[in-house]
Amino acid sequence: MAHLYRGGRILSTGSRALTSLLIDEGRIAWIGDDDEALGLSLSGVSVTDVQGGLLTAGFVDAHVHGTSTGLSLLGLDLSHAGSARAILEAVGRESASNPGSVILGHGWDDSQWSDPSLPTAQELDRASNGARVYLTRVDAHSALVSAALLDAVPGARVMSGYASSGWVTQESHHALRECALGSISGATRARAQTAFLNEAARKGIVCVHEMAGPVISSEADCRELLALADELRGTRVVAYWGELAQLGGIDVARKLGARGTGGDLFVDGSLGSHTACLHEPYLDASHTSGREFLDADALDEHVDLCVRAGQQTGFHAIGDAATQAVVDSYVRAAGIHGVELVRGQRHRIEHAEAMSAMSIAESARLGIIASMQPAFDQRWGGSDGMYARRLGGDRASMLNALADHKDAGVSLVFGSDAPVTPLDPWGTIRAAMEHRTAFQRVDFDFAFDAHTRAGWHAAGVDDAGRLDVGEWAHVAIWPSTPNGEIPEAGATAMRTIISGETRWDSGQLEDHPC
Repeated sequence: MAHLYRGGRILSTGSRALTSLLIDEGRIAWIGDDDEALGLSLSGVSVTDVQGGLLTAGFVDAHVHGTSTGLSLLGLDLSHAGSARAILEAVGRESASNPGSVILGHGWDDSQWSDPSLPTAQELDRASNGARVYLTRVDAHSALVSAALLDAVPGARVMSGYASSGWVTQESHHALRECALGSISGATRARAQTAFLNEAARKGIVCVHEMAGPVISSEADCRELLALADELRGTRVVAYWGELAQLGGIDVARKLGARGTGGDLFVDGSLGSHTACLHEPYLDASHTSGREFLDADALDEHVDLCVRAGQQTGFHAIGDAATQAVVDSYVRAAGIHGVELVRGQRHRIEHAEAMSAMSIAESARLGIIASMQPAFDQRWGGSDGMYARRLGGDRASMLNALADHKDAGVSLVFGSDAPVTPLDPWGTIRAAMEHRTAFQRVDFDFAFDAHTRAGWHAAGVDDAGRLDVGEWAHVAIWPSTPNGEIPEAGATAMRTIISGETRWDSGQLEDHPC
């Protein structure tokens, strides 16, 4: 049935004030004002007065981890823990509530603590009564683990990144994460994925890009998330499989129906965990400049195989040495296969936090998409933030260079990296407009496009992301705001519409037959 929404404020292209929108057969059939709507033939059309609400294109979150986000929504949230003692107390409560279960937690951030001391593996054992405990740092590139979990993966103690204290990074962390996440039941995974998809729809997110991979989740986890999304017919999931082509990644990606072979294919780690790969050492850890997980030969072989196979690629790259290595690999691929072929495949860099001017210019030339998270700057930027402590003020001010990318003509797409930061599109847009480094701020129109149309474009869809006639009807409706302002961070949609069908409804709007 066709559906007319009227009495609203429509955010669309053009300068004319629009208040009514007609959806038919999954697409936007007409847009105009309320007076013009009176002249439409509306027999059999359902009508909703949105009471001055704001109608926008639905959001695309271009970088998420669905199951982990769902687990954080349902499980042990450590984002408010301000000390080692607070973490141990939270683990103790969780153990008492669910005796014998694996304890999964997320979100602790020692960069915000007055005393940065961390709980040890042995203390976690005592607090949990000997349970397997896996607690990811907010950046998800390191974790606190109990001795019981270490005992379950003996090989983790001889891998890079192992520490007897129980704070693990790199390969040791990857192995322990695989064990911890592999221990959850199918029912728990389904509950987590459902919670994630419901939360996305509630926040007006109509599509997410799931960054899956063998050291992030699992092939089964990705397959189950895609199947559940199809079953629920709500927020759409576009999958990326982060495994090297030379190790079979292309075959797995095709089997899953993934958009690309890449995404969170790790070239380095994170700044918070001192594992992002830099040209110069960290200011607060002068013994290290981070870690490179893939060398130039591995990057080149992966990109070459994917370009030949027509596969979109993507890499997790944060530090300036890592981002340069990725861009250099794309430059070499363009030299072999031609610039136009490489541009047409819409390759990506995830995060792209530290990019040189040369890397940004080459990204623009080669059509490389920068998939970025403005909330990172909001949380860790500024003269007194974690970035400045890790790198010093001058180097930190060059991170998350949104305006530099925009001015160079790089296609930017926005996401949350949930559960690293919450599913919060309006918070993301505000963070981009209020960047802590003033000269890296972008305007609303650009930020909104990066979180809507550009996200679809990155996934190969070019007829969605705008409220224009003929576009797919992926629409979010928000409560009215004073003076036409945009919604606040954390806003919840009154209704989320995907391909013309309501997939989230707060109950605030009433539909009536014409």
